Amino acid sequence: MKILIVEDSTAMRQLLSLAVRKRANAEVAEAPDGLAALKLLSQAHYDLAFVDLNMPVLDGMKLIQRIRQDGHPTRICVVTTESAQATEEQARALGADWFLRKPVSRRDVERVLAEAFPG
Repeated sequence: MKILIVEDSTAMRQLLSLAVRKRANAEVAEAPDGLAALKLLSQAHYDLAFVDLNMPVLDGMKLIQRIRQDGHPTRICVVTTESAQATEEQARALGADWFLRKPVSRRDVERVLAEAFPG
C-alpha cells in the first residue's frame, strides 16, 4: 500500500509516518503542502492520504477538492486542529473519508488504516 502524508509540520509528518509504519508495511511519501502533494499524486497512485487542513501554498480543503476533481481514487483522512462540526461536514462534502482532530493518537491512525485496508 502507498500512503501520502500531507502536513506542514515536520514533527506531525514524522509522527504520522511512524504510526503508519508501525501498523502497516507501507510505502510512505510526505509533502509539506497541498501543491507538493498534487505533484506527487501526478507521478504515482496513493491508496490513502492523511491531509492537514491548515497549510501554506495550497490548503487541505482545496487539496481535497483537487484530488476529487482530478479523479484520484485516493482515500482521504483529514488530520486537523479544527474542531467545528461545519469544518468536518465541509471536508466530507468535498470527499474526505475520515476526519481526525489533533492531537492524533497512534490508535486513531491504526483505526483508519484498519478501515481503509481490512484484513
